[in-house]
Amino acid sequence: MKVLLFVKNSPNALDTAESVQKFLEDKGIGVKIFINEPGKVPEEGDYKLTIVIGGDGTFLAGARFSAVKGIPILGINEGKFGFLTEVDRDECFSIIQEILEGKLKPQKRMMISAFVEDKLIGHYLNDVVLSKLSLARMVEVSAFVDGEFMVRVYGDGILLSTPTGSTAYALSAGGPIVHPSLETILFVPICPHTLSNRPVLIPPTSEISLVSSSPTFLTLDGQEGMEIEPKKKITVKKSPYYCVLYTHPRRSFFHILREKLRWGR
Repeated sequence: MKVLLFVKNSPNALDTAESVQKFLEDKGIGVKIFINEPGKVPEEGDYKLTIVIGGDGTFLAGARFSAVKGIPILGINEGKFGFLTEVDRDECFSIIQEILEGKLKPQKRMMISAFVEDKLIGHYLNDVVLSKLSLARMVEVSAFVDGEFMVRVYGDGILLSTPTGSTAYALSAGGPIVHPSLETILFVPICPHTLSNRPVLIPPTSEISLVSSSPTFLTLDGQEGMEIEPKKKITVKKSPYYCVLYTHPRRSFFHILREKLRWGR
């Protein structure tokens, strides 16, 4: 068995990575440490598990790599928020042991694919955002579902999210909290200039296309981005890949909501 440690470049995360590496190697398990940096990906290997050590941003980067390889992933929190990296350092060894012994079952999380003019850009666990370039001006974005005109949004842009991403930017933009086990695409207008523009849940079998009459910026999982010329079509649909992840065995989704987001308090 070989394990990939996908690590944030910070002193605390690197220290934890060394401890996890020793823990695994003492059990005869091969370990490869990858320090996460923009534009870099780990070397190919026959990994059976990815352990992300960092924050939610590091987890999203690790998920993009691991999902297309079919590698299950576990997150250890060495970041600020830790909504996706659910496991704390002081409990990670016992949980890793449970995974190695086959006592824990991973969850499958839906991802979305993004295309620019029918060219695949990538697969994402959280969200795809088409937004304005300048600070003062609104953008006009036309949205289509399966080729049918849906709505024209005047505002800061449109956010398309997975259920996993519903507790991230989509939540701040006024979208609903969606249980991550569901499969749907959230359509969330960002600061719309019309009170009737509301979030909509789209079936996972549908394709959503966005076209703006002015220059826009496309942001992917909050980590990748590019400028989009007017009239270029952005298409988002369910990805053929899933993020297969181990969640905390003793903290439910609702526990995490209460703990991290102060939900219901």
